[in-house]
Parts: sequence; structure tokens; C-alpha cells
Amino acid sequence: MSSATTTAAARPPSDRAVLGGLIAALALLALKCAWVCDDAYITFRVVENLWQGHGLRWNVAERVQAYTNPLWLALVAGARGFSGEVYFTSIALGLACTVLTALSLVTRAAANGANAALALAVCIGSKAWVDFATSGLENPLLHLALLGAWIALAERRSSVELGLWCAAAALTRLDSLVLLAPALALHVARATPRRALLGLALGGAPLVAWELFSLVYYGALSPNTAIAKLNTGLGASELVPQGARYLLESLTRDPLTLCAILAAAALAALRRDGISRALAGGIALHLAYVVWVGGDFMSGRFLTAPLCCAAFLFARYGVGPAPRARVAALAALALSVATPLSPLRAPLDYSRGLAPDAHVSDSGIADERGYWYAAAGLFSPTRALDAPPYRHVSKGHGLAFRLRDEQAGPRVIEGIGYLGYWAGPGVHLIDPMGLSDAFLARLPIVVYGEVTPREKNAFRARAWRVGHYYRDVPPAYLAWLAGEAAAFDDPQLAALHADVVAITRGALFDAERWSAIGRRLR
Repeated sequence: MSSATTTAAARPPSDRAVLGGLIAALALLALKCAWVCDDAYITFRVVENLWQGHGLRWNVAERVQAYTNPLWLALVAGARGFSGEVYFTSIALGLACTVLTALSLVTRAAANGANAALALAVCIGSKAWVDFATSGLENPLLHLALLGAWIALAERRSSVELGLWCAAAALTRLDSLVLLAPALALHVARATPRRALLGLALGGAPLVAWELFSLVYYGALSPNTAIAKLNTGLGASELVPQGARYLLESLTRDPLTLCAILAAAALAALRRDGISRALAGGIALHLAYVVWVGGDFMSGRFLTAPLCCAAFLFARYGVGPAPRARVAALAALALSVATPLSPLRAPLDYSRGLAPDAHVSDSGIADERGYWYAAAGLFSPTRALDAPPYRHVSKGHGLAFRLRDEQAGPRVIEGIGYLGYWAGPGVHLIDPMGLSDAFLARLPIVVYGEVTPREKNAFRARAWRVGHYYRDVPPAYLAWLAGEAAAFDDPQLAALHADVVAITRGALFDAERWSAIGRRLR
């Protein structure tokens, strides 16, 4: 039994009552703020296609990994098999993972009750944490996997166990390995390297197995969504300032989150033990990565993983004596209450009667829960609660049902989440941002130094919006999808198209397909 677990079992009843109350408060707050975002339904369409026998595909005609979160997809798919639907199921799974993470912080990570209270207070007061405790995205499962890895590291568990937790995190979101890299390096350095590497390899076998499956089935090692968002042609001189704006925007909307991350990292870096410094290094690498890729359009989404690391550091090491930790917990909650958009102040109608665009800043970063809450908030008065079960989100049905009923041919649509889900597997949908289209994902938006198509990518006073990279869809591609011969004027486009067709539609072990994979492997 670990020392943290022993301490948890020996805590006085008053501590247990306070911590139990904080966990209940976190669960109730996440439930009050529950919602499911449009992007989650990209994954959910794959889930539905899987259950209908079409495989792990977004468009049934081609093998494209239009999701970044295979372990979360598997969890949702398994639960959907019992429930028969995805909206309430994904909310329940998010809440369950959030509660399990909180319990792990208290019973496995925390050195004492005051530290545990500080960690929970940070989670309760963080808008990012509460917003993405549900949302239908993978964040809550990622938190649970990351926390398991850090506990295994701190308790000097076996390399195999650490490798399993790291594999779970990477299968939930592959770029979480950036955050975990220093911890893994520390584990290898303080053990017999050969033995540690062998154990990590054994524990990481599920990740290796997935990557092999992805290579064979999809013809790629990276999710198509990552290819689409990283293959834009935008340079560091444009992306890095946008990434910095992402962090600054978080300070404006949700100051507790980034302040807690930076405070935990600074305190950890000042300690002399290797684990603290490794976790501080992971936070630094993660924030640098976020800035390097330009951040995201969802405010706070990429900050919940380092916040989970901060919560672990607060729980394990605190900020000094117990009275200081209690004061810090109260200060965290006070800062949250003083923040206008805090989850502690959020009304049940979180959209606040505003038009969706009012929740998007001029830099293109959105309060995503505010943007979609009217249509998809659990307690939203406009979510069409009296509608049939398949209309649990009051958005995207009109065009989707027309396309489905007409069995329309390939169609370019914008916003592939809700609409794509409701359209069903019989309609081939073309995403101009390339998230679900392997050919378009490989086309940059910067051509000869200019963003194109200019009118689609322009956002207010900016030439492009982060995470919304519209491709110039070649007419020859549309004609080919409609059944005509591929007639590209550009020989490079013709060659790319031929390779993508072989990769996504050819027989899995065809020699020409594997030649194409070798040319386009990412």
C-alpha cells in the first residue's frame, strides 16, 4: 500500500467530509454545465458506421481516420452498444472519468487532505476543466490516463504498468506523449535502462498494435485530422503568434487555468526531486508545442492536460504546510468566482441569449461551450427536449435529412459534426477543411505565398482562422467523386489523387497501395 493511500485511509472524518463534498461539487458542476460539441459528432459518425457494419470509416467508401482519439472512440462505441445512443452516453462517460480522476487525486496522489482540497479546488474553478469534463471529446479519459501514468511514476511502479498508462494516454490523444516525454526519460534514467525500455515496450504494446493497424487499414501513422491541421503551408512566423494569443486568451476568459499550470510548474522546477522537475519539463514542452502549432480554436481545450499535471503536483507536493494549501485552495475558488465566465457563475442557459459568433474572439478562439450550448447543452431550454430521441441536439437536421432522404450524391458541406452524423452512412460528404478527406488534407491553404481560397479562410480582419483551414477543392476532384474520369490539369495533383485513392480505397495488401503508402506516409 502506498504512503498516499495510507494517508487517505487515515484522514480524520472532517477531511473526508470536505473532500467528499468537493468531489460531489465537481460532479454536480460538470453535470450542470454538460453539453456535447459539434466536433465530437465527427467521432460519433464513425461509431455509428462501425455499429452498422461499415468499419472504422467516416465516409463508408474510403478508409480515413477522421478522429484523433481511438481509445475514447472504443469506449463510446462500447457504451453506445448498450445505450443505443451517443448524446447522454458520452456525457455519462465524461462525468464518470471526471469523478474517477478526482477520486484518484484524493486517494492515490494526495499526500494529505489539504493538498487534495487544493487540487480539487483548481479543477472546480477551472472553466477549461469543467467545459471539457463533458463535451463528447476525449479530455476526461485523457486526464484519467495521464494521472495513472504520473502515479505509477511517483510510486515507482513497474515499467510495464507505466508503459500501459502512457499507451492509454497516447491512444486517447497521440500528442500527449509530448507532456509525458520527460517523465518517461526520468524513469529510464533512474532504472536499469535496458530493463526499463523493455518494460515500457511491453506496456506500450497496445499503442504499437494500434499504429500497425492504422498503417495497414488507413495507410498512415497519424490521424487524418492531424495531417489536415499541420499541412497548411502556414509558417512559424504566423502560427507562433497565434499560439501565444491562445494562451493570452485563456488568461482573459479563464485566468485560473493557466495561472495554476504556471504556478505548479514553477514550484515543481524549484524542487530538487527528479519527478517534480520531469513534470515541470513536461508542462513546459506541452505549452511550447501548443504555441508552435498555433493553439486551437476551442478556448482551453489544449490546457486541460497540463492542468491535470498541475493538479497532480498540487496533490502530491502541495505549496508548503497544510494551512498554506488551504489558503491556496480558497484563493483558487475566489479567483474563479471573480471571473465572469467561471463555471461557478454559469447560468443553466449558458448561451446567455447571444448569437453563436458573439462567443468567438477576433483571433478566432471560441468559448466553444457558449457557441454550441443553445443547441447542445444538457439543460439548454432550446435543445428540443420534446423532440424524438434522435434529435437530442437541435442542430444540423434539416439539410442532413434532405440529403439522406434524397440519397444525394457527393456533397461539399461546412461543419461536418452534427450534420454529418444525422446524414447517415448513405451520403458521401466532402469536408473542405480536409478533416475527413485524405486528399484535401494534403493540400495546403497557402499557395505561392497567398492563402486560398481567400474568401473562405478569411475571418473578420484575419486571413485565416486557427483550426478552420479551408482547401480550394479542385473541380476535377468533385467530378471524379460524381463518377467521371479523373482529369486533373496539374500532374502533381493527379499523382496525389491516384495515391490517395489507392491508399484509402484499394485492397489492403495490394502492391501498388503499399507503394503509394511509402510515397505519402505520415
